[in-house]
Amino acid sequence: MNGEVLIELDGVDVLSEGGTSPLLRGVNWRIVRGECWAIGGAPGAGKSSLLATAASLNHPGSGTMRMFARDIAEATEEEQVDWRRHIGYVFENGGRLLNHLTVAQNVALPLRYHLDIDEAQVGERVEELLARADLRAQAPAMPSRLNVRMQQRASLARALAVSTEVLFLDNPLSGLSSRDARWWIEYLHELRRDRNTGGAALTVVATCDDFRPWIDLATHFALIDGEQFRELGGREQVLASTEPVVRELL
Repeated sequence: MNGEVLIELDGVDVLSEGGTSPLLRGVNWRIVRGECWAIGGAPGAGKSSLLATAASLNHPGSGTMRMFARDIAEATEEEQVDWRRHIGYVFENGGRLLNHLTVAQNVALPLRYHLDIDEAQVGERVEELLARADLRAQAPAMPSRLNVRMQQRASLARALAVSTEVLFLDNPLSGLSSRDARWWIEYLHELRRDRNTGGAALTVVATCDDFRPWIDLATHFALIDGEQFRELGGREQVLASTEPVVRELL
């Protein structure tokens, strides 16, 4: 296999948050630096739980999982904190922003927690992130004052605040208009292009209900179907598939 493997799942059973019965069984998956994954499946199939497990937010029910070549079962607290500096995560349905903080304070939180920089530098970085997400006017607002569309963008800005190497997106296009979905795809295209030019390729892993918006962005597609995770290949393989379950996502 070419490329640096960042995250590995070997025979992993995926559990729901706080659950004990597997939603997915025996997942084998390698996420390589610079890839962009689109993972489809029906609502309730386990996409969110798989994503949270791959990001080390949920513990696997069984099997072996490695983050940055380290078995998570053997990792120290210090190593786990270090992973957080390199992983960004945008939750579905509003991004789980902290409602007692403003949008700007939410975005600043990982900067203050993970980086040793002064407040002026924090402010500059927050302004840059919010400007790129078209949220400068919303900086002083509380998250509850924003619609879900804007909350998702603020969560994206927060996820990119530090040196993110792997960006996890839980169904980010769900419920969006075609215009807003296009904004996300164009943003991710530009972000990946900028990062690849800078020599630090960004890896993106997203779940979705529809493959179509991801066809020209994703390098790898996968499907959750019947408690199983299946890799489908790239754009050409997905478009050529005659499987009904794949065609439903196109």
